[in-house]
Amino acid sequence: MMENISKSRSIFFMIVWSILSLNGSYLWSQSDAHTFSNDPTDTIQIAFKNTVRHNVVGAISVLNAEEIMKYDQNYSLYDALRGRIPGLYGTTNNRGIGGYQFLVDGLPRNPSTVKMSEVAQVLFLKDINSSILYGNHAANGIILVYTKRGNPGKQEIMVNAQYGVSLMKDLPSYLSSADYMELYNEARLNDGLDILYDEEQIKNYRSGDPYRYPNVDYFSKDFIRRYHPDFNVETEFNGGNEVVSYYANAGWQQSTSYLNFGAGKEERFNTFNIRGNIDVNINSYMKSSFNAAAVLNEGYGPTGNNYFATSANFKPNQFTPLLPIDRIDPENSLLISRLNDIDGKYLLGGTQSIRSNPIAIVYASGLINPNAQRTFSFDQKNNIDLRSITEGLTLNTNLSFDFYSTYKQAVRNSFSVYEPTWGENDSIVGLTQYGKDERTGTQSVTDANYVRRFGGYAAFDYDRVFNDIHRVGGSLIGFGTMVKNGLTDIQGTKNLNFGIRAGYAYKDKYLFDFSGAYVFSAKLHQKQKKAFSPSVGMAWVISSEEFMKTIRNINHLKLRFTTGMVHTDKGIDAHFLYNSSTGNSYSYSWYEGEWNNAGTISLRGENLNLAFEKRKDLNIGIEGALFDRQIEFDFNYFNHFYEDQIVRPQTIYPNYYNQFIPYENYDKTAYRGAELGLVYKKKLGEVSLSLGTNILYCTSEVLKTDEMFRNQYQYRTGHPVDARFALVADGFFNDANEIANHAVQSFGSVQPGDIKYVDQNDDNVIDSEDEVVVGRSMSPLTYGLQFNLEWKNIAFFIIGTGENGSDAYRSGNYYWVDGDDKYSEIVRGRWTEETKNSATYPRLSSLTNNNNFRYSSFWLYKNDSFTIDRVQLTYAFPERIVAKLHAQKLRVYLKGSSLFRFSKYRKEQDLNLSGTPYSRTISLGMNITF
Repeated sequence: MMENISKSRSIFFMIVWSILSLNGSYLWSQSDAHTFSNDPTDTIQIAFKNTVRHNVVGAISVLNAEEIMKYDQNYSLYDALRGRIPGLYGTTNNRGIGGYQFLVDGLPRNPSTVKMSEVAQVLFLKDINSSILYGNHAANGIILVYTKRGNPGKQEIMVNAQYGVSLMKDLPSYLSSADYMELYNEARLNDGLDILYDEEQIKNYRSGDPYRYPNVDYFSKDFIRRYHPDFNVETEFNGGNEVVSYYANAGWQQSTSYLNFGAGKEERFNTFNIRGNIDVNINSYMKSSFNAAAVLNEGYGPTGNNYFATSANFKPNQFTPLLPIDRIDPENSLLISRLNDIDGKYLLGGTQSIRSNPIAIVYASGLINPNAQRTFSFDQKNNIDLRSITEGLTLNTNLSFDFYSTYKQAVRNSFSVYEPTWGENDSIVGLTQYGKDERTGTQSVTDANYVRRFGGYAAFDYDRVFNDIHRVGGSLIGFGTMVKNGLTDIQGTKNLNFGIRAGYAYKDKYLFDFSGAYVFSAKLHQKQKKAFSPSVGMAWVISSEEFMKTIRNINHLKLRFTTGMVHTDKGIDAHFLYNSSTGNSYSYSWYEGEWNNAGTISLRGENLNLAFEKRKDLNIGIEGALFDRQIEFDFNYFNHFYEDQIVRPQTIYPNYYNQFIPYENYDKTAYRGAELGLVYKKKLGEVSLSLGTNILYCTSEVLKTDEMFRNQYQYRTGHPVDARFALVADGFFNDANEIANHAVQSFGSVQPGDIKYVDQNDDNVIDSEDEVVVGRSMSPLTYGLQFNLEWKNIAFFIIGTGENGSDAYRSGNYYWVDGDDKYSEIVRGRWTEETKNSATYPRLSSLTNNNNFRYSSFWLYKNDSFTIDRVQLTYAFPERIVAKLHAQKLRVYLKGSSLFRFSKYRKEQDLNLSGTPYSRTISLGMNITF
């Protein structure tokens, strides 16, 4: 049944082209599906209150999720965010600083448990002023995710069904048995050793019987299929009346496996979810909300299996994984007494040293059923209008409880493997058994763990306008969370802060905001455990000035300025780091060894002044809308400082003090850059067109860190935080004379064909002191492009993302091949006397080669790329047809995800060497609303 189910110029050009060539208005409900929204009249739920965007002074972005889903059906919240928001690096990183803190319905939660179809709105609080009221959580910015609520007087049922296939992007490519044997002989000769395989053996492995002379391709179609089916079904219920409204979502998603044999054929991963949100108007001044959600993830498949990663450890000629029974002497006692075979056709092959392998594990190791994760979330909110005390005063409360658990339940089998003795005519005349077949049927439960989270807040908010001129606002907030991560997490992670906000606006043109948080930490000493974090923000709505009224092409224009500082303990890895610590060391004996005792040593010193880490922030922005909102833009310049980072600074103390060095507030880094979001919209008759882009340029700098080097170029200070330091390669040594006249390379003996490195300090020795900056791991320039074309009932949407300026290493045993490693196709470019002028890979070696296989510029490649992330074609059926189905709306869509990557190094980027291959998906779906 399961089978049946089963680059900067380009950006600049496109922006200029869109501005010069497009003009007009927008079709279909003025959707913001393409990108962010900066409409000043939008109602948004910022920290602990509802407001309109016009009144916000901080750097925020808003995503209207319900509009996005009309054109871009996404299951994953993460996927929906990519490429849409100015300043978002990837899917979770804020301006390159670090990962956002996600809050779902007001409290910290894991966003992977929230489907995009459940989401109403997503807000990005990027600067300190907009996020400071969340205290410690605000260090890297906040993403607020709000789930959908019921609509009073509107009864709707929506069903969305989607079926598709995941197509493998790429697979590792390894050499055949015969090619491996030939090149391994070459490697041994390079090392001055005798060859291991003679010509007759190589000939047999190239064209002989495939069972006797195996050439095992673990990624062949016998074991791996190039696609697998997936599906997703979900239902929404929405409605209510003036007293009670409700929203519910229930769904089932299933994906299967690329494995095409044994238990792998039935491998599957299910996600079941249900969410219910209820709003109750208790009376004219009090409203309560009750939210509950459950997500059940279950995986079913072979035990202990990471087939794609472990297959890289087995050479093609090493052994025969499946021995055909029809080749074995039928009178063989081991064959007769066997307890296990594969479909009556094969025995599991192996050797004395290879008693397990990825094929045998899939066939015979047993089943995990299930690999389960359970998430349950509950929260209860109250909104109380306190106008009886004073106009404009409200009280909001929220209390939540979340519970996550995980475990694996499995029936684990042991199995035998057999080593054959081959006779004439490629028959098997004998077997040697290793291991035993055992099926106890006993279930075991392993990897059990849990996470328990409590959270809550109470917020008094005041917002009132006097004489239609003076808007006065303020907030008092108490916010706290507690997380316990399993039985070994004795202390848990606790956060508590009290927030205060005071705001003033004159004619809603000149806006001022002061926000601060009194932050507490359970990780610091009593005298350092609390601190006040302030921020201020100002904005000028230029478009509201009288002198702007005559400029009709400017619909909205606002300047913003914010600055602030937040104290945080998120970078503190453990409790009680301020205390000294001791441990046991050595063993002292006396009385002729009859008695002994362990000694005590210091592990670190005491520092009761260990304090919060600090993030300081400056943000200057401008947002606007032009030409009847045909153009919308949002630009921000930002400057962030991350100070007093906690380390044990080794270099400021003498060596003899090493065991007494305490943790201190020492390191300092800076992050600077700018972001731009731009949307252009046009209508030509029945055709509507929109083009959006967002661009982030961010760079970082180490301002202070614990370091001491002999050479100035080795210092990290002054370089990007993500700078890659490595040796600079200068080709290969081509002869012994070149080696003799070069600096001595200290990583082992070298010979012609080995990588040659640059001596940076002219000391005639190549070592770690010759490592310099060769690249960086994060792209300073990232961007997203969105395109939406609509004609009558048809919509075509495409979104792509790009990055420029980062570098990545080719590493791991797929690229760094020495010893008796499996040989990948990359070794075909190896250095030899004949290829010395064209070689792309160092000489082969059957020994460990520390000189060649270490981080250097030789293995570095540019990580620049542009990816077509998603494409969707949607058709909305006409109302006359939909009415016959007694429905309100009916859409069908064809979509593709992660479709194409444009890059010089696409092969490296699309290749996953640590697990399941990366995929592109093609899906067909239907969405109907009753």
